Amino acid sequence: MRSLFYLGTALIISQLLVAQTLNDVIYLTQSGLNGSARYTSMAGAFGALGGDLTAISDNPASSSVFLNTEIGGSLNFQSRENKGMFFGETKSNSEENFYFDQFGAVFIFNNTNEESSWTRISAAINVNRINNYDQKASISGINKTGVSEYFLHFANGIAFEEIQLYDDESISDIYRYLGDEIGFGAQQAFLGYQSYIIDPLSLNNQEKSYLSNVSSGKYRQNLDILNNGLHRKISFNFSALYKNTLHLGANINRHKIEFRNEQKFFEGDQGLDSFIYDINFNNDLISYGDGFSIQFGGILKFNNLRLGISYDSPQWIDIQDETQQKISAYRFEESLEIQEIINPDITNFYLPYRLKIPSKTSLSLAYVFNQIGLISLEYSNQNLSNSMLSQESVSEFLNNVNNEVNNSLNTLNTIKIGSEYRLRDISFRAGYLYQTKNQDFIMNDNQAITFGIGFDFGSSNMNLSFVNFQQNQGLKLFSKGLTTPYEISKNLTQLTLSYNFKL
Repeated sequence: MRSLFYLGTALIISQLLVAQTLNDVIYLTQSGLNGSARYTSMAGAFGALGGDLTAISDNPASSSVFLNTEIGGSLNFQSRENKGMFFGETKSNSEENFYFDQFGAVFIFNNTNEESSWTRISAAINVNRINNYDQKASISGINKTGVSEYFLHFANGIAFEEIQLYDDESISDIYRYLGDEIGFGAQQAFLGYQSYIIDPLSLNNQEKSYLSNVSSGKYRQNLDILNNGLHRKISFNFSALYKNTLHLGANINRHKIEFRNEQKFFEGDQGLDSFIYDINFNNDLISYGDGFSIQFGGILKFNNLRLGISYDSPQWIDIQDETQQKISAYRFEESLEIQEIINPDITNFYLPYRLKIPSKTSLSLAYVFNQIGLISLEYSNQNLSNSMLSQESVSEFLNNVNNEVNNSLNTLNTIKIGSEYRLRDISFRAGYLYQTKNQDFIMNDNQAITFGIGFDFGSSNMNLSFVNFQQNQGLKLFSKGLTTPYEISKNLTQLTLSYNFKL
């Protein structure tokens, strides 16, 4: 029966579900403090100020604050120390990278018609990195729950005949067949059975209940995580100044996501009576996403006082996933140590789906001290529990992920404070960012301290910034069965150099 399937569908390896879990939604909905050096040196508190290329991506009214056409870009260096915390144990990893962080241009058109109330019009484009997914982290600890619970969760309910190997069938054949015909859960049951981690209660082909071949007790579990990728936003902007008092603007944004997540899980220290021991389970995920959003914003001037407001619509991003898996485990048979390696060498391609990242509203206040300096305050609110995954057809899997997101994630409240002091052609800057944690079990909120300096050369300017950003993530080992939580704390040191030309 299954051989007929191979002949007819040898080239088809797409599945009906998607690969995303709560962990991936957490990764994809996060944002960093990226952009121009002036913007980052003031912790991004530009909602009521404008006049900065990155600020255009925050408040669309920012572009009409510019007095001249301007073009510029930013180079970024990051040093990251990631601490993985699991059952009271901590493991650290360090990494360093350079990035081309931001590029943009704004074009200013002054209205010479004295009868018009619109005194300045601007158009702009800005390319900005919303988040950098690059991350190398590890966790290690002693857990009472073993990885066999993961395979049992998916296996129970799957007929034993579906996960066996018959004559002339290969690991790749059956893994592909199960993915196409039954789905992800059947593939997990197959991996667990073929690696001898689980067995059916009986040898009846219709048996749908399974047991673990790993002794109960305490297990040493290690997880190595290697993430790569970014979330980039391209903002197409239009703004105008009304009666030299009110700046109004709008953005149409294109979003681009590239995300790769590699996880290498190891479980050892099983009891001496355990039939199976030293389990290695590797999972790779690649996600590609394209999407859009819109923004509206305004900045109102009262003498030296500035008030800003902006609204970011939800981000609707269409994503395509690819996954690969590999598992191995050791066992003793007839006094011989055998390593069972199950490597289907199959890439699962999943049907596209849409990720909705919730809307965000920002309120800002700034005071300008007569060309000497300024101080700025910004508050934003984004309810991450409203993040949602959807497909054209109804999916129970997606509904379960959405319920997890709704129950696990919180509203993200962000406060930014920035200041600038000008001494002739040199500007000194500082800022502070505070962000509430997005999950209850995370120990600490996110915080950043920023500094910077700028040099105005008349027809151009150069800016430098320093950022120290403490970010925290709360994740789970696996989506089902073995759902033990762990935390990753990222201590980011970031240096940014920007150079802009006035035309």
